[in-house]
Amino acid sequence: MTSLFQEHWLLGIGTLVGAIGQTRQTLTSTDLGKDLVLKGNGIEAVGNSLQAIGRSKMLNPENERTETYFIFGSWLEAIGNIADAVGIGMQLSGSVEEGIRTDALGSGLQGLGAAIEAFGASLTEETISRSFEIKGNGLISAGSFLESVGNIFILNEKVRVGEHILLLGSWTQVFGAFILIEAFSLCPEPEPERGKDGHNRHYSYANYC
Repeated sequence: MTSLFQEHWLLGIGTLVGAIGQTRQTLTSTDLGKDLVLKGNGIEAVGNSLQAIGRSKMLNPENERTETYFIFGSWLEAIGNIADAVGIGMQLSGSVEEGIRTDALGSGLQGLGAAIEAFGASLTEETISRSFEIKGNGLISAGSFLESVGNIFILNEKVRVGEHILLLGSWTQVFGAFILIEAFSLCPEPEPERGKDGHNRHYSYANYC
């Protein structure tokens, strides 16, 4: 199993934990479940950070431009996840309005990051796995932007509408994350070749999908 495949499982688990928490919160109209949303974003932040680091290590000069989109997008998603977690923590500690603003900003950054990754995937050779990757990141982007919009509705005192938009956004991200897992399950395990100096030559993950 490749490292990036494992990291996408972290994203899948994180989005699922967050969606379960958001479901509890929406159904009860209380803060019940916010702790799971916070934990879910923390797991996602770890997964996105590891993905960015993993892609950086496998960076190939021949695909540097497209891989840069993946790396930058992953870091943006991780920053967005962290901002979401901080915002939710602020809400739980009593700074509700400021926490919601931070959460909305974080979700927006996460959506932008996923959109950049989808764009990067669209620049590579068309394969089944790449098609899945574009769709997966597209859904994560859409779900994240929905969460940002949901928080804006809540800030404008349209709480029930906002909560339902948050719920839709969270489950949209779950579907996107598991489509990404499927995309990377279709990729063969990369095997580095040896260069003239006898050392292994590492290739970008994009070469294998």
